[in-house]
Amino acid sequence: MVEKVKVGARGQVVIPKKIRRKLNIEHGAILQIEESDGSLLLRPVDPIREMKGLGKGFFGDPLRYQRKIRKEWEAESVENNT
Repeated sequence: MVEKVKVGARGQVVIPKKIRRKLNIEHGAILQIEESDGSLLLRPVDPIREMKGLGKGFFGDPLRYQRKIRKEWEAESVENNT
């Protein structure tokens, strides 16, 4: 799909409604812009997908980590109540 748009005074462009609907781009969406060989490429960014797996292995086994944190909280609670 090819559309023509006009660049505004502040460098802004409006993404045509048909394209926004097709790519599910809504108000406040984050787009990545890339310059390559004299062209611009806009891509919708999915921050959840980009962050997926970042903490993998950081906490080790999730259940073991959860039990450790719970014990620490319970120990703090006992100390604060005495």
